[in-house]
Amino acid sequence: MRHLVIGLLCLLWGATAAAAPVKVAVFDLELYDTSLEGELRGPDPAETARLAEMTALLRAAVAAQDGVTAVDVAPLRERLAKMPALYSCSGCEAKLAGELGAERSVSGFVYKISTLILYITVAVRDTGTGKLVEEGSVSIRGNTDESWRHGLQSLLERQIFKDGKLE
Repeated sequence: MRHLVIGLLCLLWGATAAAAPVKVAVFDLELYDTSLEGELRGPDPAETARLAEMTALLRAAVAAQDGVTAVDVAPLRERLAKMPALYSCSGCEAKLAGELGAERSVSGFVYKISTLILYITVAVRDTGTGKLVEEGSVSIRGNTDESWRHGLQSLLERQIFKDGKLE
């Protein structure tokens, strides 16, 4: 009888532990602009607004995943503003997310080659090891709200959440 009780307790503990939500920190999407337009005109307010909208969509998509709890990255905003872009720091976002108690970091950027050719890349890292858990990129044509939105949704559905969940 004692072994049965211990076995049931272990089973229940395992089910409870398995049900614990994964804490995920989603960082703001960034723009990597190598276009002549960006060099000549500087930051485009429309692109800045699109980055904010895409970041909100990314956060909502991650938060909507079963078994995920969002971790607010706001406490790092001042520090992030003084740092180089996350897309250039070789996974430093995982360490930052770990400082917030997250188990996964999600970061990404829009790489603008021209007004016609852009790429959206999203990376998910394990904060304990810094290793990539998932990464995806999608090419979009056209620098519009619709093309960015469609590109991000396609990237998330077909690559990042391809198994129906965030790894």
